[in-house]
Amino acid sequence: MLREFLQVGAIVAGLWCLVATVRRAARGDRWARWTLLLAVLTCGLYLWGLTHLLVLDVRELCELTLHTHFDPAEHMETLLPLSKTCNADDDLVPGYLNPALAVLATGTLAAGLGTVTRAVRQRHPGRR
Repeated sequence: MLREFLQVGAIVAGLWCLVATVRRAARGDRWARWTLLLAVLTCGLYLWGLTHLLVLDVRELCELTLHTHFDPAEHMETLLPLSKTCNADDDLVPGYLNPALAVLATGTLAAGLGTVTRAVRQRHPGRR
């Protein structure tokens, strides 16, 4: 019950932040809009991934939900990349999450570089 509540809360908070940020950034240039949009999406997806780590009884979740054996020797929890393992083969964090985070973070960095480049060029219009 707590897990579902936290997941819904993370989705609502993420969407609210996304809408507020994009509306505020709409007055700026397109590079700033993309940077903010991608940053909010990256943070939202990371928060979504963190909700998969909030488990009170890992053994119970692994055995009842995933129908797999819990091995305490192989159990590991990391924040980057997001992972919480039941055994050597099964993870509580969905497989799509870490690659999607990598793509969004790369896009955020690229858009951030575009924002900085545009700001520098506007300050010094004679330079190239």
